[in-house]
Amino acid sequence: MEAEIRSYLERLLPTGEELQRLVAGTGPDGVHPNRGWVYDDELGFVHTSSVLSANGVNGTNTFYDYEEDGARKLINCADRPCRVHTYGDSFTHCDQVNDGETWQEYLAAHLREPMRNYGVGGYSVYQAYRRMRKVRDAGERSEYIILNIFDDDHYRNLVSWHRPHRSGRIGPRLMTRPHLRVDVGAKTCVERGNPIATSDDLSKLRDLDFVFTEFGEDPLAHLALATETKGERSLAYLEKACEHFGLTVPADAGDDIEAAVEAVFAEAALFSTQYVVERVERFCADNGIKLLFALSYRSASIRTVLGGDERFDQGFVDWLKSRPYPVVDMGESFKTAFEHSTFDLDTFVDRYYVNGGHHTPTGNAFTAWTMMDEVVDWLDPKPLTYQSGLGI
Repeated sequence: MEAEIRSYLERLLPTGEELQRLVAGTGPDGVHPNRGWVYDDELGFVHTSSVLSANGVNGTNTFYDYEEDGARKLINCADRPCRVHTYGDSFTHCDQVNDGETWQEYLAAHLREPMRNYGVGGYSVYQAYRRMRKVRDAGERSEYIILNIFDDDHYRNLVSWHRPHRSGRIGPRLMTRPHLRVDVGAKTCVERGNPIATSDDLSKLRDLDFVFTEFGEDPLAHLALATETKGERSLAYLEKACEHFGLTVPADAGDDIEAAVEAVFAEAALFSTQYVVERVERFCADNGIKLLFALSYRSASIRTVLGGDERFDQGFVDWLKSRPYPVVDMGESFKTAFEHSTFDLDTFVDRYYVNGGHHTPTGNAFTAWTMMDEVVDWLDPKPLTYQSGLGI
């Protein structure tokens, strides 16, 4: 097994040129060689200014700019005090739209106050939590936090290095990140920092001995090999991953190894997010911050909801809604809108997603208006546009 794991990891070793992209700057034409992702010692990676070609709605170019503290560029009410910070992944950052087309900017324009957007594409829920701590430690204080959880973020909590991440979903594939190791059976969760602690250490990702020592016992490497191998070897890797996760091997694993791997991965991932949510709740309580959760979904997940099938995360959704915090569930919001729509499924979904990827400007506007009532009720004092006695 050790030789096979080493051989698998050896195929993943990056080139020197790939590593250079992780610390490169944006060129004079606004193009960044790593699509705007750059190395960060604590968080794994953050964004830098960039332009992505033909990435947006109708094949348009998209432009990404940032404030000095790393928040996405403020457009509306940038000169006013900010009391709301938002955290999450690309559905918070709002990939595939320009700076002024995010759901935060639609909210800011209507409420007449800014919202700082600290979302980073590819982040886990755990990274979002680490970023909110880092931002506060740097002196940027907020009275309110919106934590947006996307459906792949649960899985990313467990990812130490995107390279062996078996889901194959979009993300910064070369990047390492702070992550969690969970034992679901024992109900324990261990927080682990970024495996590459300084940019000078990035070269270690080309050293097979280092990579094997660091990632050879990663349960996600075992899950990946469970799907790459066959028969008894495949089951052996699945058993190894289940041992790490404190889970039992699904009874029918031998009949459908892919389904068994997904079930194991999902159970461990959703357990890890519950742990992070509780950490976020404690962080906000300790710092006098009011908290609101938002749940975002890829177009395929929305199609599942609109088709009447149960979501993979339904147990987590029910658990989250039992907590004493407001929750904006975009799955339910899209379902309600579809029930009142005359569009067929494809036409309806395509209005809100860029080629099945992230939200269009229309999708972000829909997200903002879905959140509006909860946000207005949540804020005290009310935003200027909701205060009585103003104007003529």
